Amino acid sequence: MDTLSRRFKVQYFDKDPDDGSKTMVGEGEILFIAPRHPNKSAQKKTYEPWGEVLRDIDDDLEAGHWGPGPQMTAEEADRLTFCCCECCHGTMCRGLSQWICGAFPQHSTGNQFFTPAMFTAYHREGYRACMEANAAEFLAEGQRPVTAATTFTTIDE
Repeated sequence: MDTLSRRFKVQYFDKDPDDGSKTMVGEGEILFIAPRHPNKSAQKKTYEPWGEVLRDIDDDLEAGHWGPGPQMTAEEADRLTFCCCECCHGTMCRGLSQWICGAFPQHSTGNQFFTPAMFTAYHREGYRACMEANAAEFLAEGQRPVTAATTFTTIDE
């Protein structure tokens, strides 16, 4: 499957308060990354553990807290429901929960009660989606410093 990420060019304009004319004062690019259910993402044949994925840094993510690696299984995602505690991630709440709040990774933003399992799942999916979309390369391209002083002209000029 294709990556669910899109790149958009944007332009920024300054409006003259006297005559309403607009002058382009800058441009940029946006990388939009959308999370997906594991069944709808590009799955690798083997699951890489965090130690393999993060081999270039010294941090060791504990599998007990962050899952075994960035890739999630469909079974892991399907058990996540709207809930207030870990015991709600069972089959009894799932149907009503999906109807009210959606399913992973499309939970309603009204659900502000993320269990540790939900937080971990969104962390893992966010990391995986960023890697799939080459977000690091996109951010490196944007290292050109742009400040208000170099983008906008002052009224005195």
